[in-house]
Amino acid sequence: MNAERDLLPLAPGVVRALNDKLYEKRKVAALEIEKLVREFVAQNNTSQIKHVIQILSQEFALSLHPHSRKGGLIGLAACSIALGKDSGLYLKELIEPVLTCFNDADSRLRYYACEALYNIVKVARGSVLPHFDVLFDGLRCILLSLLSGIRK
Repeated sequence: MNAERDLLPLAPGVVRALNDKLYEKRKVAALEIEKLVREFVAQNNTSQIKHVIQILSQEFALSLHPHSRKGGLIGLAACSIALGKDSGLYLKELIEPVLTCFNDADSRLRYYACEALYNIVKVARGSVLPHFDVLFDGLRCILLSLLSGIRK
């Protein structure tokens, strides 16, 4: 199977930029993802929306490479922004990889996970209430890691 084909509908340039070490390039890729997801929302193409979220989760946010994880996180936040009020329909898929990144050894990556979660929750608003307990547990883990870092 062709790896590039597996990442469609993400353009090869977007994939490269999501993996880049520079935040600015990952941000440009996120804006492209936002446009793409907005098009899918306008077309009511839920299967492509789910596929994009799945790619960003599995191939990026849960990747072994830190820059890819950062790209996946900003991409998931961009999806949520593009989905707007419909983001509540995909919250489980958007939130789970972000919460997984809360446990990352890299403090910068945990910061990006917090930023992604903030952007997802900001858009989803009240739709996150059914997920409150897992969100609270994730935030508790972040606070405990911060506190243990201060004590050292």
